[in-house]
Amino acid sequence: MKEVIINDNSLTMDDIEKEVIRVKAFIINSKGKILIAHNNNTYQFPGGHTEGNETLEDCLVREIREEIGIDVEHLEEPFFRVVTFDNDYFGTGKKVLNSIYYYRIITDQEPDLSKTHYDELELATDFNLYYVNFKNLDAFLNKEIALGNIDPKIGKEMLLAFEEYKNKYGGIL
Repeated sequence: MKEVIINDNSLTMDDIEKEVIRVKAFIINSKGKILIAHNNNTYQFPGGHTEGNETLEDCLVREIREEIGIDVEHLEEPFFRVVTFDNDYFGTGKKVLNSIYYYRIITDQEPDLSKTHYDELELATDFNLYYVNFKNLDAFLNKEIALGNIDPKIGKEMLLAFEEYKNKYGGIL
């Protein structure tokens, strides 16, 4: 698994107040579409934070069920990890070490919103799902970043993950 470290503020581990571990998924169907979530005023890949002693895989299965309403039957190893030393984690003023593990899920299961379970933030920020043509994902992301519809930090991570996906897997599947 390739790893990229982003440390724009030259923080050290001694500076870090908190560590956050998250998982994200490239959920791709056989029609060449990738599922993108939109909430909290930004697009992002579906996923979320680990809870307690939860494994990365258990977290991803839970988050996909909660956000999309599908049950993941098979998980590959993560293909990419982005580690960010953040000086002001989403405006909280906290110095956070944020690790995001990216997975690939190939499925033709459609989102089933009757099975979702959104948290308070997702409900308050109008959580929605969209399919985007995988071949146009980088153009979509760059356009939405330029329009201010993707948080710049999240956008940078999404583009890095997309580039690594193409390097590792070549095409769509």
